[in-house]
Amino acid sequence: MKYPKLTHKFIEQVDATPDIKYPLRILQTYRENCNCKWSTDTQGNCDNELFKIMNEHTDQRAKILDKALEILKKYMLN
Repeated sequence: MKYPKLTHKFIEQVDATPDIKYPLRILQTYRENCNCKWSTDTQGNCDNELFKIMNEHTDQRAKILDKALEILKKYMLN
């Protein structure tokens, strides 16, 4: 199966320095990767039903990660 292009470059590595902000960097990287969407044209649109669903699931994951990041940032500031 040939995959369409992604709208952004996928981040493959996280700074794994063992400090208090390590969990935050992991979640931020996963969240940033939620901006990578499958695209079948040059404008970032997708006309393939399977890839549309995959993009929708990515949006749902992004919302969950946004909430988790908000909680973790509050925790780290205290």
